[in-house]
Amino acid sequence: MSVEVDGIWPGAVTLRQGWSVAESRPWNDTISWAHLRIVRGGSTFLDGCVAALADLGAQGVLSPPLPPAARRVWEEADFIPHASLRVLRRDLGRVPAPDHLVVPGSFADVREALRIDALAFAEFWRFDGAAMAEALRATPRSVIHVIRGHDRSMVGYAITGVGVAVAFLQRIAVEPDHRGMGFGRSLLRASARWAQQAGAGSLLLNTQADNDAAIGLYVSEGFDVLGTGLDVLRRWPCSATHRS
Repeated sequence: MSVEVDGIWPGAVTLRQGWSVAESRPWNDTISWAHLRIVRGGSTFLDGCVAALADLGAQGVLSPPLPPAARRVWEEADFIPHASLRVLRRDLGRVPAPDHLVVPGSFADVREALRIDALAFAEFWRFDGAAMAEALRATPRSVIHVIRGHDRSMVGYAITGVGVAVAFLQRIAVEPDHRGMGFGRSLLRASARWAQQAGAGSLLLNTQADNDAAIGLYVSEGFDVLGTGLDVLRRWPCSATHRS
């Protein structure tokens, strides 16, 4: 049974094969690989998804960041590690006040946030509009915090979401020309204070495993590095092996 595709690539598509379901979109607007998320299904279905995405023009397939317990089905489908992330957590006890004025933003700020994101991150890690929208709707409640310069232009932003009792720092970025001024620290504190007021008991985030500067900032603000990290897995070039 072939995998059915619902949607028009390079937009978001849903892939189905019997009971199995997955969702995919381009990784971002500069990387022509597919970001694939399995809703339900096994390694044989993953093979079919890889083949279907190759037919649509994807140059490779990338998983979401996965903990060790969730990697088995991907590894059975010949996915291998591509990038590693460290996970950090802070219990939300006393949170210092930001040293700069940090205010809640709005959807009107998304375009400017995307501009900063493109400057702040390497090509592979950049958000496009789809990734930004996913970050904002990943939890029942979310907020975008912004810092503005003297000319009122945005110099940094953060996206924070709250689930039940745990909050997630989904994104934080500062314009490169404004680094070293404490803006990232202020955004981090504003995010933690908002999460605390929203009822969360802890704040989780992840960052690239080799991003020593960011990890150092988070640790200095009371975050602990957890022993279990996350891996983005890849399979490329797109060539399915179709298990029977």
